[in-house]
Amino acid sequence: MTYTQGYKNNQVDSSLTPLPLPHLTGMKLQEDISLNGFVFNKIDEYGVVWVITDIAGWWQPPSPDMIDIKRGWGDGSYDVKGRWNARDITLVGVILCPDPSLAPAARNRLITATNLVYSGGWLKTNESPIKASWVRLSGEPEFESVSARGRIEFSIGLRAADPLKYEWNASDPDGYFTSQILCKSTSPSRTGLGTITNNGNFPVSTYITVTGPIVGPAVISNNTNEEFITIIGSLRGAVTKTINNRGITDSLVTIGTTAAHGLVEGDSVTISGLGSPYNGTQIVTSIIGASATSTQFTYEATGTNVSYGAASGSLAYGPDTLEIDTYNRNVYLNGEYYGARTKLEVYNDWVTLSPGANVISFSDEGAASASAAKIDVEYRSGYLA
Repeated sequence: MTYTQGYKNNQVDSSLTPLPLPHLTGMKLQEDISLNGFVFNKIDEYGVVWVITDIAGWWQPPSPDMIDIKRGWGDGSYDVKGRWNARDITLVGVILCPDPSLAPAARNRLITATNLVYSGGWLKTNESPIKASWVRLSGEPEFESVSARGRIEFSIGLRAADPLKYEWNASDPDGYFTSQILCKSTSPSRTGLGTITNNGNFPVSTYITVTGPIVGPAVISNNTNEEFITIIGSLRGAVTKTINNRGITDSLVTIGTTAAHGLVEGDSVTISGLGSPYNGTQIVTSIIGASATSTQFTYEATGTNVSYGAASGSLAYGPDTLEIDTYNRNVYLNGEYYGARTKLEVYNDWVTLSPGANVISFSDEGAASASAAKIDVEYRSGYLA
């Protein structure tokens, strides 16, 4: 588009013209900042006013860490990749007490909210959207009484080990957004595709929960940035079996099934139809016989000894879930850490979300035409500033 010189002059003049001062009828207390669940910019139930005047270090990017490696036989340095340092933040504000007698209790409430040495807390600001960082104390909080009425000025140093600010979903207790993608199959017809949008300006990690059955190899791919995760181990689907025998000796229950049960030690299984003390959710303690063909297993329960014999009931377990934490590079199988990593190929990209729209695909090459598998991708959009 071509602009006239007059239009250009007008735009420049408008940008340089000071805005008129807004007409303020009172302090705007919008309860838009919180630390560790404590809300600022408000009047609390005691009539005490809490005001944040600045959050130094919050509105700009964190400091960069750029390694300078000198060239051995030439001018300058090597061009090496740097990193962002932890974000240092200073929360500055004032407590306004209508009566001096309220000051000690108000100070104590702030000390309790900023007890962030042994554990951290979320610093949140409502910037439409809400943005949050996990912080701990970075130094000694400062409190100063500046008037006899009970006015207290404070300065609290905080450090966010993860320098990103994350978009916070207020409807989720952990602030995550979730997108579900069904495994690709022809019956029912599924594309295995989903689009997830990172509204921020920086790539973010994901937390992916895979729900079986998976035959494998199965691939989770971000087609936008060409990152992928390959699942090489199988996952079981939801299973029900018929029980035909049971017994209990010295608080150890033995269960028999009409067909191979497919359980492994440590599984959580729900027993029904046998009555007390057999029924309920139980943890398998051992498998009797070869795992692939076994029709017997044991678990612990308190009850009178009963000889192993015929019974009628049912059991249910599954589906297996594989949780993939791409931030910490951890993998959990049915909530257990040990051995879960072997379900993934050795070399993976771990799948992050780039800023903007990301096309995610999920497919299982070994599955039949119909698949009940799915992934739930939990994420928060990320902002560098």
